Amino acid sequence: MEVLINIQSINDLKRFQKRLFIYRSILCRFIQFKSTSLLPINSFITALNIKNRKKRIIYIYDHLCNSLDTYYQDKNFCKFKNGKCMIQQRKKKFENGCCRRCKYVTDKGCATSNFACKMFYCESSHKNEKLLTEKEFPLLKCLSIRQRFILRHDYFSSREDVINDLWWESIIINLFRIYPRFISNIILKRR
Repeated sequence: MEVLINIQSINDLKRFQKRLFIYRSILCRFIQFKSTSLLPINSFITALNIKNRKKRIIYIYDHLCNSLDTYYQDKNFCKFKNGKCMIQQRKKKFENGCCRRCKYVTDKGCATSNFACKMFYCESSHKNEKLLTEKEFPLLKCLSIRQRFILRHDYFSSREDVINDLWWESIIINLFRIYPRFISNIILKRR
């Protein structure tokens, strides 16, 4: 069965986004979505047409990370010089930017693709530059609220760990896997 999604205005888009939880549910397992929209919703349609839950999460995650990489490609918001950001250049205490606590950091930058780390910029960067926020990624609405929380706070983790955390999305697994990492990240930020 095919469903045609026709979005002609911003109000239609908002209604479509409110119904996303139904479209990604088991009720629409055998439905293929097509679009005749004036607004660009191709990434939504592609995500909804991927019926395997883990493959859908991988598609959304990679699409979000690629969007961030494209936007920040030639920008140096942290004003890195000699491996130090603008704050560390003044303090002369740490090297290698905000990633000094991450086990995936290399001389060339991050060895893994982590959405939370890519979204993080310190307050000094926010004052000087216009940075992306979660509101500018409407594809996030294809994920549940708990998945968005995990995606937002899963710092210093590999891409595979984040995708597995998003896929399991169980409260019990979150208690033993994600929340301890989340708490340790908060403690590391305060130091």
